Parts: sequence; structure tokens; C-alpha cells
Amino acid sequence: MPIPFAAMPSPLIAIPVKPFGVAKQRLAPALDAEQRSRVGKAVAAHVITVARATGCKVAVVAGDEGVAAWARRRDAAVIGEPAGGGLNQAAAAAVAAARRRGLAWMILPADLPALTETDLLEALAAIPESGVVLAPSHDGGTSLIAADLDSFPFSYGPASFRRHVATAARLSHRLLVRAGLAIDLDGPRDLTTIVQLPAGRWLKDLVPAAAHDERLPPAENGPLA
Repeated sequence: MPIPFAAMPSPLIAIPVKPFGVAKQRLAPALDAEQRSRVGKAVAAHVITVARATGCKVAVVAGDEGVAAWARRRDAAVIGEPAGGGLNQAAAAAVAAARRRGLAWMILPADLPALTETDLLEALAAIPESGVVLAPSHDGGTSLIAADLDSFPFSYGPASFRRHVATAARLSHRLLVRAGLAIDLDGPRDLTTIVQLPAGRWLKDLVPAAAHDERLPPAENGPLA
């Protein structure tokens, strides 16, 4: 019998993290390899810090020993990513780890520079019993999935929010739209948007001024799809 969410201990927040040396290739027009690695680590550390501030258990899902060691130095638990697996497999491994401990769970990406504690507390409060809460990214992806379910058919990739909503429609579900969850760091124009948000201005100190030229308009990604 499912455990009512209200009776559960603090959920597990799981953060899949790619090897820093290969992550964020789409930022190459604005940042060199060393800068991308530095920014990737800083943003992932920010997400971990915000997640820990909620009082929840926090784990990094990693298939790379360097990332795993980095996570442990930040007092995050580590969940092994299945060999050869992508984000869908990483998320499934996190859910399995959470349910072995009788915990609800949240899958949170590591590239949210403007994420705040309030964003996550809103998401945690929105999790319905035996249901799921979803948050979109600005480009039609999925920036957060949280539930008290034993499994969920993850379908990450381009336009994943539409697929995840279609799956969630068969369950009790809620949708959450917040800037800190919607604006992920994917390409150069995202830098322009992020550094103009109060919660994202800290990123300015880590990148060259030309990489976030505020004269450029924010990315034009169109409506969520």
C-alpha cells in the first residue's frame, strides 16, 4: 500500500550530473572548455546548495567517478548511473533508490543558475498523494518531476514536457511554472537571460562580459511545446 505523502520523511532530491569536461557543449560559442567546466561545476554546486536548504535528502546521480567524488565533497550522497544510460536511466535509478528507503522523490537538473529555495518548497508542497508535479523549462523541456510514486515513465529529450504531461494526465498531477525552474543554462543566449534575473546575477562573476552581453535580447524559443 502506498505511503501517504504527508506521512513520508523528507523526499529525496536527486540531481543527475554529467562529467564536467563534456557538459554544456552548446555554450562553446561563448565559453571555452575551461570556462564551461568551471561554470558547470558552479551551477551544479548552486543547485545542490539550494536543494539542501530545503531540509531534504540530496543525492547526485553520477556515472563518472570524478563527479561522484566532487559530489561527496559537497556532502551529497551519490547514486550510481547505470552504465551507458542517459537521463531517463539516471532518473529511474534515483527513483528506485528513493523507494527502497520509503521516500518520495524529486528529479532536478543541475543547470538551473536562478533556482531558489522557494522554487523547490513550492514544488514539494505541490506533490499530490499518489501523483506527480511537473515544471517546464523555457524551451519545452522538463525541469522538475517530483512524486510519491514507485515508478514514472521518464521521457527526457526535446519537447519532453509535452510527453511527461500526457503521461501525468492519467494520474493525480499538478503543473508548476516558476522562473527559477524554467530558465536553464543551455546556450549562450540563456546567459543573457539568467544574469538579468535577481537570483541569477551571481553568474556574472564567472563568465566574460561578452558572453552575457545584455544588449542581446533573451532567447526566442517560442511557446512551450
